[in-house]
Amino acid sequence: MGSQITKRSFLTTMAGASALSLPSLFGATGAAAADVVRFAQPSDGFLYLPIYIARAKGFFEQEGINADVVVFKGGAAALSAVISNGSDVYIGVPAIGMNAIAQGQPVKMFASVMTEYASNIVIRGDVAKKLGLTDKSPVEQRLAALKGLTIGITGPGAAPDLLLRHIAKTMKWNPDRDFEMTPLGSGPNMLAAFSQKRIDGYCLSSPTSTTGVVKYDGYQLLNLSAGEYAPLKGFLYISLIAKDPWLAANPDRSARIVRALWRGQKLLRENPAAAKEAVRGFFKGTEPAIFDAAWDENLPAFPGAPQIAADAIKANLDFIAEMEGKKLALDPMQTFTNAYADAAAKGLS
Repeated sequence: MGSQITKRSFLTTMAGASALSLPSLFGATGAAAADVVRFAQPSDGFLYLPIYIARAKGFFEQEGINADVVVFKGGAAALSAVISNGSDVYIGVPAIGMNAIAQGQPVKMFASVMTEYASNIVIRGDVAKKLGLTDKSPVEQRLAALKGLTIGITGPGAAPDLLLRHIAKTMKWNPDRDFEMTPLGSGPNMLAAFSQKRIDGYCLSSPTSTTGVVKYDGYQLLNLSAGEYAPLKGFLYISLIAKDPWLAANPDRSARIVRALWRGQKLLRENPAAAKEAVRGFFKGTEPAIFDAAWDENLPAFPGAPQIAADAIKANLDFIAEMEGKKLALDPMQTFTNAYADAAAKGLS
């Protein structure tokens, strides 16, 4: 399903002629050869900062993991690669995994990467001024300002569309009547329409949302990366997912993957300046001012540890039921495990 659009291999060599020795996270101790892990990532962007940090700082290497990352065209294609054994680990939204589990696929979430619903809303500066919005306007006023506007989205059923429909439900509006959602397909298309004043605003993650503010005099109506929309605050947005048989066959490898991720999350929290410099190479095409603003915008969205909260799983299932109109017949506790995160903690420094 879908075609691969880029491939960025991060295959690394071990220092010198000696093999890397790692303690087994499940009890035994001994030399461990570097293990290739094939990651399926749906896109590029600020959603994956802890993964980028782990790659750039050599945390995967240090855990004996050669991280082979393939970027796909969307989450469905990425998870399909895992299900068909073309990849080992999916990095993306839990909802795709939950729908797969409901259809009988043996997959499971085993780490949290991002815990805010990071689709942000930007409107034109002139529209914000006309509506009397300022940097000090409360969230309630900013939400109310959406009524009557034309907002660009990627397409029906995608994260921006679902978010706007959720806001409409919260505000007791009709999403098909009280504002207009215009499918534009991609970030560049949104920015083109925005700069030409063909839309009042748009909804997408960074750096597209940031670009509208920095480059086109936009006004950030809602920064969901900072948890400004209370009904979705703390929402599990990006997770690691793998097949149950793969996890069961590779418990030590799975724990080392989580520990590398965790070290990326810790650096992001404890030394954001060092983390920021580490990932710049992943955003070579992003203007420095946009990169800096997007970095600051997204920092609050990442947890300090990869354990998955049961409440976050329930929130995802409730969101699917509300926005997609289907209640998945799933036991929330069977969709995820913290066994590998708990094991990873034993060797975390």
